[in-house]
Amino acid sequence: MKIIDEKGRLFGKINLIDLLVLLLVVAVVLAVGWKVVGKKAAAAVSDNQHELTFTVLFKDQPLEVAEFAETQIGKQLVNNAKLIPAEVTEVSSYFDAPEAGYWLYVTVKATATFSGNVWQVGSQEVRVGYEYILKTSEFELTGIISGMEADNG
Repeated sequence: MKIIDEKGRLFGKINLIDLLVLLLVVAVVLAVGWKVVGKKAAAAVSDNQHELTFTVLFKDQPLEVAEFAETQIGKQLVNNAKLIPAEVTEVSSYFDAPEAGYWLYVTVKATATFSGNVWQVGSQEVRVGYEYILKTSEFELTGIISGMEADNG
C-alpha cells in the first residue's frame, strides 16, 4: 500500500490538504489555550501583592538635596520609565556634621509582590540592608533600606 495514492490522499483515506488544514486548526486552538492558561497563571501571581512600607537611608546629602527631598512627599515612584504603585509618604533629615552633610530617611508605601521569598516593588528587590534606587519624576538617589514592614503579609 502506498503512503500517498494518485488522488493525493494519505493511506487512501485522508486528503493531504485536509490534513494540513486540520493541523493548522489544532495549532491555533493550542496557541489560544496557552494564552488563556498564561493569563490565569499571571492572575494567580498578582494575588501575591501586599502593602509594604519601607524606609531608605541616604547618607551625607547636601542641604539642597535634603530640602528638595521634602517636596517629594506624595509623589509616585518611577521604575523603567513607568509609574509604579508606590509613593513617598515621609521625609526626615538629620544633620550629621558640617563636612558630612545630611542623613535623609525617606519612607515609601508601596504595593509589593512577594515571590520566591523576595519582596519586589517594580523590578527592584526590597530587603533591609539592600541598596535601593528611589526615583520619582523629579528626583533620584541611591540609598540603603533601613527598615520595612508588610501590612498584610
